[in-house]
Amino acid sequence: MGTISVEYSSNLYWLGRYAERAYTTLNTFFNYHDKSLDKEKNSYREFLDNLDIKDKYGDHRHFIQGYLYDNADCFTINSTLRFAYDNALVCRNVIGSEALAYIQLAVDAFHSSHKAKKLRLSLMPVIDYLLAFWGSVDDKIASGEARTIVKCGKLVERLDLYFRFAYDYKLINSEYEKLCHVLARVRKGFCNAQHLAVLAEVLAIEESYKGRFDEVLNSLNRLFEEQAA
Repeated sequence: MGTISVEYSSNLYWLGRYAERAYTTLNTFFNYHDKSLDKEKNSYREFLDNLDIKDKYGDHRHFIQGYLYDNADCFTINSTLRFAYDNALVCRNVIGSEALAYIQLAVDAFHSSHKAKKLRLSLMPVIDYLLAFWGSVDDKIASGEARTIVKCGKLVERLDLYFRFAYDYKLINSEYEKLCHVLARVRKGFCNAQHLAVLAEVLAIEESYKGRFDEVLNSLNRLFEEQAA
């Protein structure tokens, strides 16, 4: 992949995905958390269903602590931030110390929020540091190819989550257009055209993805596989 090694390409891509996963799932988590405070105590189960995660928590209180802070499960916010940091650390020479520092600050702020009485307020710095990380990516990464790879990971993850949570079609289509704009700047063959065509076909008709949900997610998550001859 040009000047970026295959190893770094993978780390950059997953850095983008994990950073976006932490950001979007935290924002979406608060929507369901607010419902639970408004007497919809089992709303967290819908949240887990959308992410295809089995409910092992039993109630909302255990869900909050488990989904956010459990270190043993790979799908928790705790693990997602750790994976983002691990990938950022590996490609530090590519993304720069500032971008790595913002991921570290997000991790530190997240751990500081554990047991806080005002959960949303204590987690807002995590979201702010993740936004600062994306600002650093845009402003400080010298390699255009590296920026593109990180942004591809970001947009693929965002679309995956927006599909799962049935976000408004206009918003999903807007993020898809952003992805296409980014892909227009990469070399030919970088993206699997077959899977991109599936996304284009489905999104041409408003909300048709709901009837082809599994196919859409499969194509989205295989977008950068080598295309069959």
